[in-house]
Amino acid sequence: MQSFYTTFEAARLLGVSLPTVVNWIKARRIKAHRTPGGHRRIAREDLAAFMVHQGIPLPPELSDAASARRKVLVVAEAGPAREGTARRLAGAGYDVEQATPGFAAGAAAARYAPDAIVLHAPGPDGGEVLRGIRADRELAGVAVVAIGLASWAESLAGAGCAAAVAAPPAEGALEAAVAAALRADGPHAPTATAARSAHRRRP
Repeated sequence: MQSFYTTFEAARLLGVSLPTVVNWIKARRIKAHRTPGGHRRIAREDLAAFMVHQGIPLPPELSDAASARRKVLVVAEAGPAREGTARRLAGAGYDVEQATPGFAAGAAAARYAPDAIVLHAPGPDGGEVLRGIRADRELAGVAVVAIGLASWAESLAGAGCAAAVAAPPAEGALEAAVAAALRADGPHAPTATAARSAHRRRP
């Protein structure tokens, strides 16, 4: 089983040109690393995650790379913030779906059966969505990672979040919080990690 692909091999599987794959890597749409010799390599899981996120049919050699991925449901109002969160998680290798707060979120969670939920929190208590998740017997054990103000971290933990990530998330902070929440024995214990953004907002 091939674990890593060259950019040329990835271009063949994606059905695009080699420069297109290189541009996608430079834009961080596809996760890649460099060998000691300076050549780019793409992990099969990362390539599969990109293809699933873009709606590109998976070739047989990558089908098992997608099936084992953990599922994350992103709950937020439609817009750039939700799309950005979904792209980051897909780029980290997760299978991702999106839903708007309210009935749509509950229906999506019941159908999709996520391993974790990433919630763009509307307030320090997580809002109706978080209360609904914690009251649902089928979802009570699902890890919830909230994105909100850094000052909300303690309140969000008390409301049942496994972690709280400061908005806007610093590079790697969201991915690390989701991975830690999925590893935790108690996914909704009252503890939280406030991942503060390294980028200051301009006035």
